[in-house]
Amino acid sequence: MKKTILISFVITMLITLFSSVYAKDLSKSEIVHFWIAVPAGNITEPITIIKAGLPPIKMAPLVIDLDQRGIFKKILNPNTEAISTHWIYNIGKKPIRIKLELIEANYPIRWEVKAAWPYDPETHTFTKPLPPGMGIPKLSIDWIFEIPNYYMDEKVIYDGGLLVIDADTNELLTFIPIKLIRGGISQGGGASCCG
Repeated sequence: MKKTILISFVITMLITLFSSVYAKDLSKSEIVHFWIAVPAGNITEPITIIKAGLPPIKMAPLVIDLDQRGIFKKILNPNTEAISTHWIYNIGKKPIRIKLELIEANYPIRWEVKAAWPYDPETHTFTKPLPPGMGIPKLSIDWIFEIPNYYMDEKVIYDGGLLVIDADTNELLTFIPIKLIRGGISQGGGASCCG
């Protein structure tokens, strides 16, 4: 009896330890990172924007097949998916106050935003205009999709996108389509796991 309890205890501790390591380290490698440039219009295919003084900005529609995720992700965290950016650059000719909006969300999506730039979490707006040729410094935005169980059997789990809007004029600057799918519907590009 004591041996069974000890074995159960050890297995429980190993699972707990492994889950913690996964949550802190391994799961980060499965977050899809992408770049944003404004104004760039409707991103319908992979593009690279070259602008003097800025790094090459690669953008594409994001298509994430949940069936292609790692085994540990599928077992330990199947109903949560995340996308992230560290790069928003103004490639235009005037300063812009940038507002972000995710469309077609039928379930909770958590926003985690950090930047060395003034930001209003209620309106998802960077309140200080971003000058031309500059990126938002020390930016980290994570969008965490908390997918209900009843969506997990669907072929298309999310079919929307990210609108990047001029907060002063409501003009659409950039639109990046985003799809979360199951099972190999035709793939787009631009999704990068560690970028």
